[in-house]
Amino acid sequence: MLILNSTLFMLILSVLLGVMIALFAKFFEVKLDPKIEKIIHTLPGYNCGACGYPGCAGYADAIVEDKIAHNKCTPGGTEVAAKVLAILKEASEEQAKA
Repeated sequence: MLILNSTLFMLILSVLLGVMIALFAKFFEVKLDPKIEKIIHTLPGYNCGACGYPGCAGYADAIVEDKIAHNKCTPGGTEVAAKVLAILKEASEEQAKA
């Protein structure tokens, strides 16, 4: 009986902690700008730092927030630079409509 009680207690405790973790994750979620997410997925993802920023996410954030040059990604080359520019133009057109 002692083993059964201990097992049930651990099961209930783990379920409660799992639910709490899920709720905290949803409550404290940090939402990124959709432009930043699109640019992160467009960049090659090498996180090499050749652009001068600590990884592709840092570079994407700097492009959108600090308005730096969109063509500093050496591994991506002109193809990635053109895609990033298209994303930025699309976003600016959406802002102009709003």
